[in-house]
Amino acid sequence: MTPVAQGRPLYRRPEELGRRIVGAVVAFVIKAYGAAAALSVALSSSESVGGKAYDAVHAVPNLTERYHQAAYVVEHREQVQATLDYARDHAPDPQQLDAAVQRSSATVDRISTTYDEVTAAKDALLGIRPTNILDTVPQVKDHIQAAWAGRPSLESIKELEGQAQNAQAFLTQLNLQDPVVRRIYADLRSVLDNFASDEIASTLGVMGFALALAWAMSIAVGFWSRRGRPGLVAGTLQRWGARRFRPWYAHNLEHAMGAPMYAVARDRIRRDIVADPEQALDPEALAELERWFERRRALSSASSAAD
Repeated sequence: MTPVAQGRPLYRRPEELGRRIVGAVVAFVIKAYGAAAALSVALSSSESVGGKAYDAVHAVPNLTERYHQAAYVVEHREQVQATLDYARDHAPDPQQLDAAVQRSSATVDRISTTYDEVTAAKDALLGIRPTNILDTVPQVKDHIQAAWAGRPSLESIKELEGQAQNAQAFLTQLNLQDPVVRRIYADLRSVLDNFASDEIASTLGVMGFALALAWAMSIAVGFWSRRGRPGLVAGTLQRWGARRFRPWYAHNLEHAMGAPMYAVARDRIRRDIVADPEQALDPEALAELERWFERRRALSSASSAAD
């Protein structure tokens, strides 16, 4: 790019402006993806480093899924709140629940025993032959008597039926069959597990690596788009410092710019002076340069005359 083009404002250099815009957008996307990868690791359900790294790479689909789940909860927050209120108001007393479970278990055991005895009696009846009828009939009688003796009472069956209906209504009201609600709570447990003492090192390690990689890549993109120049904030501070502390910059220019930049600046100024001194220098500096050349020519003439 020519010096004249360099002197034009940035908005009048579309190629340079496009380069800056592309670099800024790409750097922002990389940083955003790094932050998303770190968040995906925090929400990861995997316990291994490899699994957490996989979730970091697939941050976009993972977070998209969790966003839809969170949106579902927000949209159905009244339903979720009603579920929590129902659970608070209708949850059974622990002692009553334990007694109901024991009674139901006993009823189920008696039903199972009756069924087993009836099945055994049926098998014995099917196995009757003229040769074993005297032995089989008593067995059938014993099984039938055991089945009758072990039968549950009508009241226990009705109680079991009522408890089953109440349990079904309670589970339905709690919406436990909804996989989205279950996944929300699973994600909360995953976050707590990831920052537990046994997983916090691997979680923070993968998160830190994702953020560091994104930062390094964004720095590389910024280096390419600005050709190594400072960013907006750093460049503004540097220009403000040069105006505010001009004498110090003038006496310590190599230190302020750095040796590579100072060498480039000297090379550029040297070329401009050689190409067109009147254009490169102000009148006072040009007059001083002309006087220097006159003194040099005078010294050369004097030296030649002396020889």
